[in-house]
Amino acid sequence: MSQDSVKVLDRVYGLDQTLCNGKKYIYKPPPGSRGHQYFLSPAYSTGSVTLKGKCYQDISLNYDLLNQQLLLHYTDETGAMNILEVSKAWLKSFSLGDKNFEFLNLEQEPRFFQTLGEGTARILYYWRKTLNVEGSIGSFYLTFSAPERNSYVLMGGQLKPFSTKRSLIKLFDPGHRSEIKSYLRKNKVKVKKASDQVMAKMITFIGNLK
Repeated sequence: MSQDSVKVLDRVYGLDQTLCNGKKYIYKPPPGSRGHQYFLSPAYSTGSVTLKGKCYQDISLNYDLLNQQLLLHYTDETGAMNILEVSKAWLKSFSLGDKNFEFLNLEQEPRFFQTLGEGTARILYYWRKTLNVEGSIGSFYLTFSAPERNSYVLMGGQLKPFSTKRSLIKLFDPGHRSEIKSYLRKNKVKVKKASDQVMAKMITFIGNLK
């Protein structure tokens, strides 16, 4: 966290008890493990979080995918640097760089989802990591997987999974499928590799079909 970020947090929020109400982050990767537990990198990024209806901006955040914890990096009244697990009790959403996430209680236990698009249908990504044993006999080590995701369309409060262009199209009304197929072909949308911007634009188009 930069000194400027520390000053902003102190000046704007002080030690806000809603923002700083969480457990100390104590997870340590196993000795000798390879990779890291974070979404993008161990470096903290400027982001925002919404708790109890209040949005805290320009704060230093990271996302531990292995343990599914949002982390806040801040300085306390003594000047000591701390990392807290942001309390999920009041957590509604957060942003990390240009990516937006929501803490949603849908068909399973509440989980973080990256959200794309606006309107009646949205794309949701559930991101995760695993810690795996690799190597050969006598030379084992642990390694964090690359970020992995499950892809969904959220419609009518229901999560509908997809993994391919065909499975995506089949989620929607048969009367719209030809238009969706044409849109995907015209815009060369590859659902496994498309950027967030492309997927957001696509799902907004689909949601506006009448």
